[in-house]
Amino acid sequence: MAWTVYLLRCADGSLYTGISREVQRRLRAHNGGRGAAYTRGRRPVTLAYTEPAADRSAALRREWAIKQLSHGEKEAMITRRQPPAVGPRAGAGFAGFRPAALRFLRELRSRNTRTWFESNRAIYEREVKAPFLALIEDLDVALARTAPEIVGDPRRSMFRIHRDVRFSRDKSPYKTHAACWFYHMDAGRGVGSEAEGGAGFYFQLAPGDCVLGAGVWMPPRGSLAKLRQALVDDQEGFETIVLGRRLGRRFGTLDQEAMLSRLPRGYSPDHPAARWLRYQSFTLGRSLSEREAVSPRLRQILARDFAMLTPFVRWLNRALGFRALDRRV
Repeated sequence: MAWTVYLLRCADGSLYTGISREVQRRLRAHNGGRGAAYTRGRRPVTLAYTEPAADRSAALRREWAIKQLSHGEKEAMITRRQPPAVGPRAGAGFAGFRPAALRFLRELRSRNTRTWFESNRAIYEREVKAPFLALIEDLDVALARTAPEIVGDPRRSMFRIHRDVRFSRDKSPYKTHAACWFYHMDAGRGVGSEAEGGAGFYFQLAPGDCVLGAGVWMPPRGSLAKLRQALVDDQEGFETIVLGRRLGRRFGTLDQEAMLSRLPRGYSPDHPAARWLRYQSFTLGRSLSEREAVSPRLRQILARDFAMLTPFVRWLNRALGFRALDRRV
């Protein structure tokens, strides 16, 4: 089924933009309270506008472009029943980060207050968020060819810049980096010990700390047990990947963050896989120079490195019970 971009008119008069392969079914979901959080408190909603898209990536790009329009421009689009002209950046693809993106993040480190951020929000939206969303879109297209089961979604892949300060002594309201996560379509986008997510790809933009990576970070106990069992069952296959000369030259060794000082309970000290069983995270990656980060070729750099890291990601996902795909479904 073809993808469609749609606009809903909510009970309060606001407009909601989304995409779907089955618009009428999605409309019923919104009105049944099973749609987006935005529409749950604004029911009933009615279908105001639809527009076909060639594929999912094109639909996501178009959705993002429409969301940049004002309410009046959306109303005019509905009245004309045709797409409006949009700005040159909207849906135009990733053209690279400008030095202003790193400059904004650098200033945020020293001026991490809500007042400063709100007065500079337009810079964040223009120099950081907008190109990040375009980059996610473009990399999703690239991953559809090299690792179809891994997806990038501008609505979900980019991490919020707001920090969760509820349990932190550091009450700075904002992160001083921007990052995104490309995740397995069956696993969802969760990462870390509180989520049963799979392995995927990561990119971070920060002054002096630009990195790309792949793998699974601090998985919960159940997932970690599956990975350890897979290491016992297929140690040779794992080592063929992570100790391969090509990967080693480019990415070095597994990140040793939070490694156990001794083997987990139940494994003898002389276990053949002892080298790997002490890991609690399984990630590979490398640093990027700021010159690479602001290069127009950043998309190609990330796509190439993610393709090299795909066998590693697929080994981890297979251990966690997630499939590899030959093509997007």
